[in-house]
Amino acid sequence: MHVKKLLLSFFALLTLGALSAQDVHFTQYYMAPTSLNPAMLGKFEGTARIGGIYRDQWRSILNNNRYGTPSAFIDAPIFRGFRKRDWIGAGLTFVSDQVGSGSLRTTVGKLGGSYHFSLDKKGNSYISIGGDYGRTNRRVNNDFNFEDELSMGFPSSADDQRLGQNNKSEWSDISAGVVLTSRLNKRMDFNIGFSMFHLGKPNYGILNQTEKIPQRSVVHGQFNIAMTDRWTVSPAFLYQTMGGADEINLQGLASYLINPQKEIRVNIGAGYRFRDAINAIAGVQYKDLTVGLAYDINTSDLTSVTNGRGGFELAANYIIKIYKPAKIKPRVLCPRF
Repeated sequence: MHVKKLLLSFFALLTLGALSAQDVHFTQYYMAPTSLNPAMLGKFEGTARIGGIYRDQWRSILNNNRYGTPSAFIDAPIFRGFRKRDWIGAGLTFVSDQVGSGSLRTTVGKLGGSYHFSLDKKGNSYISIGGDYGRTNRRVNNDFNFEDELSMGFPSSADDQRLGQNNKSEWSDISAGVVLTSRLNKRMDFNIGFSMFHLGKPNYGILNQTEKIPQRSVVHGQFNIAMTDRWTVSPAFLYQTMGGADEINLQGLASYLINPQKEIRVNIGAGYRFRDAINAIAGVQYKDLTVGLAYDINTSDLTSVTNGRGGFELAANYIIKIYKPAKIKPRVLCPRF
């Protein structure tokens, strides 16, 4: 048996123990806005927005036992707010996280809403607040199939017998967040936000039904600076903490408008997740469609096992714009003689 495969299979098994739960995270976090902060729901110009992101990790080492995380969302600005420049947003978010060959699967469905307050008469600055409510299902198979036909059957011990009787857990969850967005001048704007997840600290354990999932706090920000008519740079940061574990991610993205008539942009950038990975990011934007790719080059203590091979991401979102044409009553000029 290959030692590398055995070690990573062992790490997958550890996730079933009484360790503190850790939420999924994406390298392209701004391509999954509703998972980043519920205040981002409906925070765009258009009729509706649909998107998805898929993260695939450790495939190069574990093959079919890799970690896979697909996520999808749809949101929209649905109503005008109490004031002229305010509006209300709403949306749905789905996440499915799979550890190993289906041994541990977490499925999340959330419904959320947001309110966007204009801070000035010109609409240059906004405060957005939002929240969501969802249900989470966490399930584990009764058998583990690792590389080279290594198999661990259940039940065998007292905990394994309990797992055989109850191999899933379900809970309700609440999240909330706030985002400040401001245009400083014609060439520069920024947004900075704060969000909190698992506000009620629900019970999530499978073996231990009283085990509570810790709260997760997130601070994020992005600055967009138009250097020229075609070049834009967008530095961004993310800091989150959960159950005593911290994550810091710094990124820089450059965007070049290669065809102004067809509104085609090419994006390229890099980032660093402290003590974990270097991020390589690329993508393209065609009008209201944005597609992004990312790859994490592992730099953590696991490099002796991974040889630097980390996670791959594919993301896309599309803003639908449906505007009613102006109704103009025809005027028939009837000259008088």
